[in-house]
Amino acid sequence: PYPQAVPLIPVIDPNYCVHCRACELGCKRDAIDFAQEDEIVELDIGTILVATGFQVFDPSVKGEYGYGMYPDVITGMEMERLLNPYGPTSGSIVCPSTGEPPKNVAFILCVGARDEKVGNPWCARACCNFSVKQAVQLKERVPSANIKVFYTDLRATGKGCEEFLARSESEFEIDYIRGKIARISPRDDGNGLILEGEDTLRQELFEYNADLVVLAAAMNPPADTKEMAKILNISTGADGFFLEDHLKMRPSQSSVQGIFLAGSSQGPKDIPESIAHAESAASKAIAMMAKGYIQLDPRKVQYDAEKCIQCKLCTSICNFGALDFKDGKVEVFMPNCTGCGACQAMCPTGALYIPGFTKNEILTQIESATEEKKISPLIIAFLCNWCSYAGADLAGTSKMQYPPNARVIHVMCTAMIDPVYVFHAFTRGADGVLIAGCYEQDCHYNTGFHKALVRSEAIVQILKRMEIDPNRFMIESISAGEATKFQETMKAFTARLRELQGA
Repeated sequence: PYPQAVPLIPVIDPNYCVHCRACELGCKRDAIDFAQEDEIVELDIGTILVATGFQVFDPSVKGEYGYGMYPDVITGMEMERLLNPYGPTSGSIVCPSTGEPPKNVAFILCVGARDEKVGNPWCARACCNFSVKQAVQLKERVPSANIKVFYTDLRATGKGCEEFLARSESEFEIDYIRGKIARISPRDDGNGLILEGEDTLRQELFEYNADLVVLAAAMNPPADTKEMAKILNISTGADGFFLEDHLKMRPSQSSVQGIFLAGSSQGPKDIPESIAHAESAASKAIAMMAKGYIQLDPRKVQYDAEKCIQCKLCTSICNFGALDFKDGKVEVFMPNCTGCGACQAMCPTGALYIPGFTKNEILTQIESATEEKKISPLIIAFLCNWCSYAGADLAGTSKMQYPPNARVIHVMCTAMIDPVYVFHAFTRGADGVLIAGCYEQDCHYNTGFHKALVRSEAIVQILKRMEIDPNRFMIESISAGEATKFQETMKAFTARLRELQGA
């Protein structure tokens, strides 16, 4: 489409093609075939790399900036095309309305980013750096231009970026003003625009005459991201981008084995970060393909068709697309199953179970722990494998002192905990029940602890009906590194139960 396109491959635009077929006759490699038609092709694949990129925020939503009303208000993406030597002006920087070089230019950062009003509370991450770069390039081509950058906070992250920002001020005399632009309107004489705003450092209102205004628009997820997520059976985050398996440990992996995330599909990124992220995703995909198989954790859900009553509760609770109901039975797609056990907790008949963590096995552990009450108050503590159990282990290896009143029952995830376990513990004589898992935003299974929180509300209501004090039940988040919090939780909960016993 243009000389610097990536990939550099010719395309035919059907909206402009007159079907003269001259290109077909001139192509010696027979690469052009007008007889081709759209078709759906089914491919048998082993891995998927999701690199759907981002969608530029539509600044017309912010009516105060006049984008779409005034031709001299453009986006950073449009400025990039003006700077490109193969762009519409062959690299010359001109005002769209007059075709003349601008004398006064304003860059406005964070347009549609860090903005609760438009539903985008996140930082677009790349806007500060590319705006500084564009301002410098503009100054190089139009040395007489007076350039001001209006920002919320300057975040020049990345190697050499802070130094480049300092150079733009000292060497290129670009003026940075911390402030919000409240309104852009045309001048009375029709020559340029007036920007009205507040300088938050000087705490004063100002007006600035500009010939050209560049809006650093935010990065939004593509409009069809949620539809794509449903097709791939992967999750999206609160920002609408695809959700990684773990932000720090597995940022390029999705919750489904074999599906990897690259670049801005996972969240706003600049070019260097996108390249590094894509290389990470590609290397993991290549490693999986080279191995030729997926190694599954044995702690996966199993299905007993004879016990199934076809209630379909399990298919509604699974966030990973591992369960499907077909021909009167549940089908389990093992590669998608993470082993969280949420479906097991929902199953009323035990038709779904995870080996080593079946309902009978956990109920037996509760009965064994409450068979002889050798300590008071007696606490049954359900600890998740990935966070609270490791936190308790760290407290032990660190030789921290805490009340020995808890009898620990190890579960893979708090989503696995059936409310029946809590009620059974109380009816067996336990004085308190503790559920400790990950922090909601850091859950190994994404939504596991959230499901436990939702169930805990129902547990509290049922305990009231059973005439059991809800204060004898506790749910808490404890990370793998929070040995001190585990210690404090055990002390506080034990003290609370002793007070209730003395009441």
